Amino acid sequence: MRLTIAAAVAAGLAVELVLLAVWQRNGYWEFSDGVYAQSAREFLHGLMPYRDFAAGQPPLVFLVGVVLLAIHDGLASLRAGAALADLVTAGLVGLCVWRLTGLRTAAVATAFLSPLLPISLHEHAQLTPETFAAPLLLAGALLCARPHRAGVGGVLLASAVMCKLAFTLPALAIALSTRQRREATLTLILAVVVFAIASVAAFGVGVWRDAVHAQSQVGLASLHYVAGLIAQGAWNEIPLVLPAAAGVWLVWTHREQPLDMELMRTLVAATLAGLLLVLTVFKRGSWINVLVVAEPPLLVLAAAGAVWSARHSRAGLIAIGLLGVLLAAQIVSLLVDPASPPLAKRPGAQSGLQWTAGPDTVDRTVDRARRCPRALAYSGDPYYAFLSDRRMPGNQPGEELFTTEHAPVDAAFAGRANADRPRCP
Repeated sequence: MRLTIAAAVAAGLAVELVLLAVWQRNGYWEFSDGVYAQSAREFLHGLMPYRDFAAGQPPLVFLVGVVLLAIHDGLASLRAGAALADLVTAGLVGLCVWRLTGLRTAAVATAFLSPLLPISLHEHAQLTPETFAAPLLLAGALLCARPHRAGVGGVLLASAVMCKLAFTLPALAIALSTRQRREATLTLILAVVVFAIASVAAFGVGVWRDAVHAQSQVGLASLHYVAGLIAQGAWNEIPLVLPAAAGVWLVWTHREQPLDMELMRTLVAATLAGLLLVLTVFKRGSWINVLVVAEPPLLVLAAAGAVWSARHSRAGLIAIGLLGVLLAAQIVSLLVDPASPPLAKRPGAQSGLQWTAGPDTVDRTVDRARRCPRALAYSGDPYYAFLSDRRMPGNQPGEELFTTEHAPVDAAFAGRANADRPRCP
């Protein structure tokens, strides 16, 4: 019976993701998506990250991109692979809700809601570290909460760290929150060391230079910019944070007892540490897409909190309903008007969760880029370079905008890009 339900949910999620792909088409949403796509193609065609071009994170996402492009060298394979990661995340969200509440209806509904959360919807099927780290961290929280599975959980958490070093914070928080903390933490540390040694052996010391040293030199964003991003993140997450906080309070006061208290602990740790990642927007070039890894555990706690709050008071039920209306309004706003979603943006903001360019604009820009002579570097965004199969200046897929131009340790890459002239357009 459980297998039948799981198969039906998986099939339904697959249909949902196909519909999202139709809605998304080739729209340009996330700058980093183009950077990683173009980097993966350069890697596939023989250039080495950290040696031939700047690469601001550990190699795991580049490797995933190479595998997907080896199957089909185009946007469709990247979108399909990233959507599969989103599907796994949604399935894990539903499983966690069921393990906390025992309610299949709540678990299924939450699984289908997972890809539609405003920030996750904005980042849907993007080739970025957050897309692949989200299921790794959630699966790590699940396994670390189970006896004799903390070691496997630690390896998954380490894999998330190899997507982006900032994810060390939620990975370590999850490992330390479980009763099997010794096994989970030691495995996490050992796996990170092994992965780091393997990365240096494969790519050289440039991994450290680009992923650590250069990132420490890029500088800070303006306080006004950071405040705006944090306010935007708060606006999008408040419909989840309040019911999640209510659920944690009900457990803390012993008015509710989760079916899996150990999982509750790891999810709280994952949520708090994931939300703290919003502070990374102080680093130049960062954005609130980092909250994609916080939303899955936050959604689980919010769903459980909504179920428990509705049991205890009519006022709680009304409050949950109003928050649900706000969340639904944000989602519908983004789905209906992705160019300028009025309710997905925080009140008073001129910009927020919208696409950078719609499919029609993308098509026109790609057509112009394809008319460029192949011998010349393309000077536009890496997303357009990827779609038009053109190279970036100095074969730098775009990270130079955040590292080589600001990090002295990567000045050689900036020199290659600046010397690559003339360009088109």
